[in-house]
Amino acid sequence: MRRVVFAPAALGCLVGLAAPAWAEEVEAQLQAMQTRMAEMEARLEANQDELDAAKRQIEAQDEVIQSADLGEAGKESSSGIAAFLETIDITGWVSGGYNYNFENPDGATLAGFNRGAVLAYPFNPDPNSFTLDQVWFGIERAVSDEQRAGFRTDIVFGKTAGLLSGDFGANDGFAGNDLELYQGYVQYRAPINEAVTFKFGKFATLLGAEVVQAPMNFNISRGQVYNLFQPITHLGLLASTAVMGVDVSLGLVDETRSFPANDIDRNKDKAVLFGLGQTFETWKWSFAGVSGSADSGSLNDQPAGDKETILDLIIGWTPCEEFTGYINADWIQTDISRALDTTVDPPVVIPVSIDVEGYGVAVAGRYAFTEATGFAVRGEWIDLDDFFGESTELKMWTLTGTVDHKLTDKLTLRGEVRYDAVTDGDPTDDQFFDKSGDLAEDDQGTVGVEVIYSF
Repeated sequence: MRRVVFAPAALGCLVGLAAPAWAEEVEAQLQAMQTRMAEMEARLEANQDELDAAKRQIEAQDEVIQSADLGEAGKESSSGIAAFLETIDITGWVSGGYNYNFENPDGATLAGFNRGAVLAYPFNPDPNSFTLDQVWFGIERAVSDEQRAGFRTDIVFGKTAGLLSGDFGANDGFAGNDLELYQGYVQYRAPINEAVTFKFGKFATLLGAEVVQAPMNFNISRGQVYNLFQPITHLGLLASTAVMGVDVSLGLVDETRSFPANDIDRNKDKAVLFGLGQTFETWKWSFAGVSGSADSGSLNDQPAGDKETILDLIIGWTPCEEFTGYINADWIQTDISRALDTTVDPPVVIPVSIDVEGYGVAVAGRYAFTEATGFAVRGEWIDLDDFFGESTELKMWTLTGTVDHKLTDKLTLRGEVRYDAVTDGDPTDDQFFDKSGDLAEDDQGTVGVEVIYSF
């Protein structure tokens, strides 16, 4: 029993003798670690002080450089320009294609061959030809309650620009080498009522379902209702607002129509432009018109002073995501009281009495088979009295079918087949060119392709 008791007692004595030495060693190690950590913290603080000093030096140098290059006013100007550019939207596209006429004209009659006497195909006049139609740039500073002043400018180069210019001689409109300002206006959102937006300058018309801009139409070509009845742009002042859920626009412009754009305003009188419209869940309507001084440039050097009224009704229907359609009906009355007699030199103005009156109806729709592919069809009927002079008449119909397919999100390819026929055209039904370039056909068939890249 003594041996058992002795062993633990001896062990305890040994531990008691060794404990002071072990504790002293641990305490020495802890003190060494604390010393090293203090040294590291001191170094880190020194490095941070050096970094802060270097940063302050760089900022000071940058201020010196900016002040030397721009000055204080320059810095403010640079900051203002950057803020202004953030409010600007830039859009555009490039479009071109190929158009084939089944009359198969030869090279001597290509320019304007598709147009015929009734001026069909306003933006696709040349058959059997490749064309660069639109290189389009739109720049806008939109208006809002927070940003009340703005502007918009649309510039187009190509075949469309040449045709909009209207001067097929000096500007070589059929060649498509022109640059045209389609729109250019300032706008202001005034705090009147809920809000009234004013536009001053050159702006697009309120009339019509089709527009100049290629990507915004169902079809490649524009219809006869667009061509024979509707204005394209106006020059003047336009105010727009909403009244009890109805969009209302009222303007004062130089004349009823500004196509061709080579027209010079020779009118002391002006024209009134108006528009009403409303949008619902699956359908919408608009009623617009213009009345007053007629376009003094619808024919080269046509004298001014005649009166014209154009009324336009559109009913749009979108019953589902896949289908969108519309009915576009127009009525026109143009009083032509004077004409230019070019049989004498110099030409003289002679009195005439021609009252062109009639209507046109276009029915169109597009169905999307998939998100990338769709098919559109457009049918039209035109009836105009005194179109070719007193006691004459023009009746015609058109049918157009267009397939569109998105190759990518930005690139669209379209193909089209179109047929135009004159059923009654006094003094003759033959309003389209034949192969030899004579007005000897009462109908015309064409096919075309178009490619559009939007950005």
